[in-house]
Amino acid sequence: MRSRSETIGSLGRAPARQSKAPPNVPGPGNDPPPPEKGLVRRWIQGALFENTGLKFLSLVLAATVFLLVNTDKDREITVRVGVRYELPADKVLTSEPLEEVRVTLKGPLRRLRQFDERELGRIELDLRTSPSGDVAITHDMITNLPPGLEVLSVSPRSVRVAFDRRVEKVVEVAASVAARPQHGYTTAEIKATPPTIKVRGGERLLAALASLKTADVSLEGRTDSFEQLVELIVPDGVHVDPTQRFTVHVRIVEELVTRRVPNQTIAIRGDADPTKWVIAPAQVEVTLTGALLAVEKAKEVLQPVVKLTTADTKARDADIVVDGLPPGVGVRISPERVRVSPARP
Repeated sequence: MRSRSETIGSLGRAPARQSKAPPNVPGPGNDPPPPEKGLVRRWIQGALFENTGLKFLSLVLAATVFLLVNTDKDREITVRVGVRYELPADKVLTSEPLEEVRVTLKGPLRRLRQFDERELGRIELDLRTSPSGDVAITHDMITNLPPGLEVLSVSPRSVRVAFDRRVEKVVEVAASVAARPQHGYTTAEIKATPPTIKVRGGERLLAALASLKTADVSLEGRTDSFEQLVELIVPDGVHVDPTQRFTVHVRIVEELVTRRVPNQTIAIRGDADPTKWVIAPAQVEVTLTGALLAVEKAKEVLQPVVKLTTADTKARDADIVVDGLPPGVGVRISPERVRVSPARP
């Protein structure tokens, strides 16, 4: 005989409902499973190396946007601009001329990087109708300014000008030399050809100008006459014809001198015995004249003498002579005669 439970089950009664397992709730005995090994490394590799082309394009676009934004910002630079003067025909500028000014420009950085300061035109200062005084330098004098750039400031903002009346004058040309000729020689003449020149300049400046010098001509070691083309030294503010040429002529000659040679002892020449004669005075002064080199050579061999022979036995006045002098050397002896006497035994 079946049991009650089996009879009911066989008749189709639904079995008793079973409850579902609760979800995993953190707590003791409910810890989540550990992450899969290598998951972080695979994520980093994917972030770096997957879709490389797209990532590179994104980087380029970001850099381009950054550069465009930053290069659009205005910057400032300072450049130098030359100055050119337009002067009156009858006047000269006596004040210090301004060669250049500093100009501060403003514009986009990318435009400033392409800018060359030589693009700007020189500042033109028209002084033909300006009196002496301060002349303003304004922004509108900056020409050839590229589009996109503007002038912020100009320094200095003015220049002081002063004029003098322009005149002409004829002055001498003074030949200038340096060093000395070789020993024994001297310069007899130094001259420039042409001897004068016409100069132009301010009236006050030329009033104190009497001559212009040439560049130095070296005489070092020279023994002969010569001529040489030279440049003219022209002071600031003075103008001359730049095509005119000048020659310096130098005439060199032997140097003539007079040399006194005192206390020269007189010697006896001839066949007489010098020990048997007395000369009074025993010394004389000799003066030599002539070319320096010849006189110096004569001093080395100088010897005043009196000539006696065995036929001379009595005291007498004798002439003094100097033999063996180089040609061209003159001699003067003081005194010209001396007393020669036989020596006492």
